[in-house]
Formats: sequence, structure tokens, C-alpha cells
Amino acid sequence: MTNRNPAAEAGNYKWKALITTAMGALMATMDVSITNIAFPTLTRVFDKEITTVIWVTVAYVLVSTSSMLILGKISDTVGRKRIYTIGMLIFTLGMAACSLAQSMGELIFYRCIQGLGAAMNVSCGAAIVTEAFPLKETGRGLGLLGISVSLGFIIGPVLGGFLLDWLDWRAIFYVRTPVAFFTFVLGLILLKKDRIADHGLRLDLLGALTSSLGIFCLVYGVSQARDSGFFSPAIFAWVGCGIVILSLFTLQERKTPNPLLDLSLFRNRAFLLASLSLFFTFVSAPPFILIMPFYLMQGIGMSPSEAGLLLAVNSVATIVCGPVSGSLSDRFGPQRFAAAGAAATAFAFVLMLFFNLDTGMGAIISVLILLGVGIGMFQTPNSSMIMGSVPRDQLGTASALMATVRQVGLSLGMALAGALYTSRLMQYQSEWVRNGTEGSEAIRLSIPVAFHDTLLLSIILSAVVVFLSFPLRVEEWRGSS
Repeated sequence: MTNRNPAAEAGNYKWKALITTAMGALMATMDVSITNIAFPTLTRVFDKEITTVIWVTVAYVLVSTSSMLILGKISDTVGRKRIYTIGMLIFTLGMAACSLAQSMGELIFYRCIQGLGAAMNVSCGAAIVTEAFPLKETGRGLGLLGISVSLGFIIGPVLGGFLLDWLDWRAIFYVRTPVAFFTFVLGLILLKKDRIADHGLRLDLLGALTSSLGIFCLVYGVSQARDSGFFSPAIFAWVGCGIVILSLFTLQERKTPNPLLDLSLFRNRAFLLASLSLFFTFVSAPPFILIMPFYLMQGIGMSPSEAGLLLAVNSVATIVCGPVSGSLSDRFGPQRFAAAGAAATAFAFVLMLFFNLDTGMGAIISVLILLGVGIGMFQTPNSSMIMGSVPRDQLGTASALMATVRQVGLSLGMALAGALYTSRLMQYQSEWVRNGTEGSEAIRLSIPVAFHDTLLLSIILSAVVVFLSFPLRVEEWRGSS
């Protein structure tokens, strides 16, 4: 009879849990970055404008965002392994269906299915790792899980670029389907059997409905700005409805005994300001994430694989800088590094205003490295401020909220950047055509200036993040934990 060593088993399991959840996070993150580089191809293949094509990503992010809180709540009751593995299966089936889509409408619908599966994975991943790692190693486990997110952003554009060059747009889905299915199998084999809660399933259905509907109205309203104009009554109606419904959500969360979101967390000033900084950071990111592939491929004339490799420079800088800034922020205080990272990010966006059709690769790479350093320097200390400002028994809630804030900011930023870029591109294109320039060349000449106009949004919001990060004192966020 073999003697069991509980400590050794626990030590082995934490790595099994980390590997499994990291694979899921990698797949979910890659699914955003790999589709972004395919936008120029999708606009051509389906003969759709960018405002329609961006819903391939916006729909994915929107569904995952609006369902994440409720799924996290469900997993606490029915079991995290169960939700995680079912989510991976749904994600895999959705990915396979995307590769078979015959129209843009079908592709967006299947992406919604993928988004639901991704929400089930992401909402459980951090909680599974937190539970598997000892208390004193929780930060280490979450930090390693975070690396898989950065790897997804690195691998996505590189792999997507080569697949678009060698095969076709469907390959970005069917090539990855076996890997997603393998991750599903890992979850079944490696994750521990769930311990089901004694109490019944208690869901805040009204909170789930109002949060999902409110977020949808906001994002959809902003996405329609290109067709209706930013100051049209329709836009104000959609955005106004979103704000009203989200206000009802906050009222519901205040009075329900089992809220999806514990609003008392926001009474902590450090948590509130760090969460706002995270939100504005992700709203500011899409002008770069969304428009840069158009600038590189349709403006400068790069191939998809070349553009993918170039965009990976940014993510490599982030993954190198992130752990370093995290260690230094533990020693010297996170607010300094978060503010410095936001400032570096803002400066990188300012430098992008000088990008034109003749800009050399050296200049572009330098700016992308600066942007990656800024993002890495901001994100890890920002996460430390958020997680360090909440009680230990609310780490799961804080983790789910961080994921939701990122997704909401990204989806709003995608819709806003897409609408702004398209409207400015059409205006500049019309001016070039009136001056006698041919259609395709007019588009090419219009891309850099439309990109610059959209980047102003990133610059302003990054400056706001710098302002929000500075007031957070070390004593404030540490003393509140």
C-alpha cells in the first residue's frame, strides 16, 4: 500500500490546475488577437465595412462580458470544474462552426457561442488557481496565469498572419480547434472533482438581465455612430437606455441578498481608482489594436504574416516588462509604476501620430516596444492594487470584476474606435477623390490621417489613467487589504 503525501499531492495539483486554466486563458485571448489581424481580409471577402466586421470581435467580447458575472456566481455553487469544462466544449464547438460560416451574419452568431464558452473559462480560471495555490503563493499563481494572456496576444497575430498567407481566413479557426478540444480533455482529466455547495443555487436573475442588457445598449449605441452620427438622437437613445438600465442594476445589487457584484468594494478609494484606470486603459487600446493592421497591411502594404510578426513586438515587450514591474512594485509601491506605465503608453500613442506611409520599420518597432513596456509596467501593478485592496474572502469577486471591467472597456473601445475611424476615413477619402486621386490610392492615403484622428481618443484616455494612478498611496492600498 502506497503512503499518500497530501502536501505533495497539493503541490502537484496546483501546477495541473495552472496548466489547464492557462491553456484556456491562452485560447480565449488568442481568439481576440487572431481575428483582429483578419479584419482587412474579412472586409474584402464578405464585402463589408469595418463597422460590420468589428462585430466579429465585439460580439465575442460583449457576450463574454455580459455573462461572466452570472457564470462566476453559478460556478461557486455547481462547481468550477463543471463550468470550466462545459465552457471549453462550447468554445471548441463555436470555433469549429466559425470555420464553416457562409456569411458575416453566421460568423458573428458563432462568435457569440464562442464568447459564451470563453466567459465560462475566464470566470472560473482565476478562482481555480486561487483555490489550488497556497495562500502565500496566490499572487505567484495569478501572475503566471496572467502570462498566458500576454502569450495569447503574441501568438494570435503571428499565427493568424501566417495562416492568412498560406491558407485562408477559415484556417484561423479550424487549425486551432484540435488544441481547444485538447484543453477540454485536460480539464476533464487534471482538475479536481467539484465540491458542490450545501445551499441551493441562488441567482440574481434581475441583476444578470439588467447588467447584460445595459452593457449591450451602450456598446451597440456607440457602434452605430458611423451610420447615424455621434450626436444623432438614435445614439443618445441607445446610450441613454444603457445608462438607465445599468443604474437599475446598481439599485438591484444594493437590495438583493445575493448580488452578482458586491458594490461595497467601490467604497474603497484605492479599488475604485485602480478599477477606473483599468477600464480607461482598455477603452484606449482598440484604436491601436483595431486600426494598426489596416495601417500596416492596406497602408504600408505589408503581408499578413509580416504585420503579425511586427505586432508581436508589442506583446513581447509587455510579457518581458510585466513580471519585472510587478517585482519592483512590490518593493517600491505599485502606484508609481502604474502611473509611469500609463505615461509611457500615452507617449507611445503620441509618437504614433507621426506614422505615415513612409515611416521606417525601425521607428515603428521602437514605438511598439515603448507601448509594450508601458502596458506591462501598468497592468501588473494595477492588478496588485486591485487585488491588494480587497479582503481575502473577496478575491474571487475582485478577479471576476477585473475580467468584466477589461471586457467592457475593450468592447466599448472597439465600437467607438471602429465608428470614429470609418467616419474619418470616408471623409478623407472623399477629399482625395475630389482632388482627382483614384479610389484605391485615395483609401491608402486616407488611412494614416484617419488613424491619427482615432489615436486622439487613446491619448486623452491614457492621460486620464496617469491622473487616476498618481493619487493612490502605498499605505492606502496596503492598509485596506
